[in-house]
Amino acid sequence: MELTKVQQGEDATDPLLRMARRNRVKAARQGASFQAALSQAFGRMCAAYPGLDGTVTQVNRRRISLAELVDLTEPGMFLALLEGPGDAMGMVWLCPVTLAALIEAQTTGQVLPSAPSAAPVRLPTRTDAALVAPMIDSFLHQMSQRCAELPEADSVSGYLYGSFLDDRRPIGVVLDDVEYEIFSLQVALAQGRVSGTWTLVVPRPAPATAMDLPETADWENRLAHAVENSPVRLNAVLCHFKLTLNEALALTKGDVLRVPDSALETLGLAAKGGAQIASGRLGQARGFRAVRLITDPEPNLRNDAFAVPTLRLSKRTAEQQIKPPDAPDTAPAVPSDTQEN
Repeated sequence: MELTKVQQGEDATDPLLRMARRNRVKAARQGASFQAALSQAFGRMCAAYPGLDGTVTQVNRRRISLAELVDLTEPGMFLALLEGPGDAMGMVWLCPVTLAALIEAQTTGQVLPSAPSAAPVRLPTRTDAALVAPMIDSFLHQMSQRCAELPEADSVSGYLYGSFLDDRRPIGVVLDDVEYEIFSLQVALAQGRVSGTWTLVVPRPAPATAMDLPETADWENRLAHAVENSPVRLNAVLCHFKLTLNEALALTKGDVLRVPDSALETLGLAAKGGAQIASGRLGQARGFRAVRLITDPEPNLRNDAFAVPTLRLSKRTAEQQIKPPDAPDTAPAVPSDTQEN
């Protein structure tokens, strides 16, 4: 008892243990809800046939491969193919006892307890399939409705009766080679006098990728719209000057850095951070300074393809204070809101 109390005290202080306990409780509740939904679906299907009076006593769930699926079938088992959403295909298996009870309920209106017999098991026929098909469809419909709000909805919804297999060997060819989920229902019929199994086999849904999610696609569209409509500041750069730290500190008000005439023909268009994206020439348009692009920006070109002149300026040159010549008139250029450095 003391040890139990200590363990409980440790669990109360450990967040990982509390989280694991909550997950186990949540999984148990979801499993109980799913089992209740299957039980209700099977009960509503049986209610339409007097004398059947079926209930689900237990639900076993497991995941297996296609090869294991074929090995689980037994002689005398009724095998029905199901057609699901898209190209998905599933199956319903009925053990011989369950199949016999369903046939008796439709033909005689009552289900008699099955007596042990050494006689070989009767193989299902297409007549059996014609009688059982509406019952399978009814169960699938009821199951889809009652599982609509459960996590298993994507796995079990949208299936209908497809066809009857009189041999288990084609299963490995007809079904896709994917992982399957098996829901084995232990059922009690005729007020518990007959016990059998009703097995549902469905492929596991493929995990959704980020591109498949609608909210992801909408987020990408909104992000692209925001980026493409964001303002971008472009600077028109005539040329660069290289100065030592002493020369830069010696600059005073009134000093003039001479811009060479060639810079007017090799103006560079730079984005934030100094990346050169195009080259052009300085001009005028409608009374405003403008830049005419003379090189189309190409993403594969290096930045030095649009490099502007870089001058090594000595202090003696700065002291000459030679004013730059006026910019020559050029043909009207396309107006631009870029700023000139």
